[in-house]
Amino acid sequence: MRQLIVSDFHLDPIDPSRYRAATEAIARCPCDQLILAGDIFETWIGDDGATEFDFKFLEFCGGHSGDTLFIHGNRDFLITGDYLQSFGISLVEKITGPDLIVIHGDELCTNDNNYQEFRKKVRKTSWADTFLNKPLAERQTIARNLRQASRETQANRAESISDAVESEIQEWLQRFSSTLLIHGHTHRPAVHAHPSGLRCVTSDWGLSGIGVFVDTRDDVVSVSLCHLSPDNTTVTEQWTRYAGTPEWKRNSSSVVSINV
Repeated sequence: MRQLIVSDFHLDPIDPSRYRAATEAIARCPCDQLILAGDIFETWIGDDGATEFDFKFLEFCGGHSGDTLFIHGNRDFLITGDYLQSFGISLVEKITGPDLIVIHGDELCTNDNNYQEFRKKVRKTSWADTFLNKPLAERQTIARNLRQASRETQANRAESISDAVESEIQEWLQRFSSTLLIHGHTHRPAVHAHPSGLRCVTSDWGLSGIGVFVDTRDDVVSVSLCHLSPDNTTVTEQWTRYAGTPEWKRNSSSVVSINV
């Protein structure tokens, strides 16, 4: 069983090269399950605003593996399950279990009080209904203004405020008695060893990015942090454990090989 987790492509039709790069990079990575962990699109203002680039990318993802899952991010939370299902993609809120947790990651950034308040507001059904009932052109204008405000806020904010909070990480791992948490959102790709398990963070993308492979073979589970691009797939860090045990061990090599 091989799972590939990616996030934060921030695909925008003004830059078709990003769609091509993401498609070609994923195409190099066969997997049994593809997990799109949020912010795949720079904005999603309603299914009726999807472009041909969006359509073709989702069509590719739905056909890439036998099981493709989509988790809402903070930028594409308005994409609907019915729309994704038309491409063979299942919308899930999160993946939780003793072997694996996958979330977008904004849930972990609880020091960012302003963002968390905004998140609560826009995730309400009443807000979504009001927004989606507006004309498409008006929604596009609102989205542009929100993006600009977000860029200005991030430029003037302490970096630590938008990072994952340690107590939240521990709470998620302990709540589900899990040994592995994977998320995006923070744009800080790395593997962190925590008292309760391992945390892997995916990256945002330009024409390449960092994703995570989870391979389960017999009684051994391996987690590989990978640099993915249209030209190559490089594993920069790999950890393994025996199924049923909580201990992870890092591969001694700085760069290890993986069959793709």
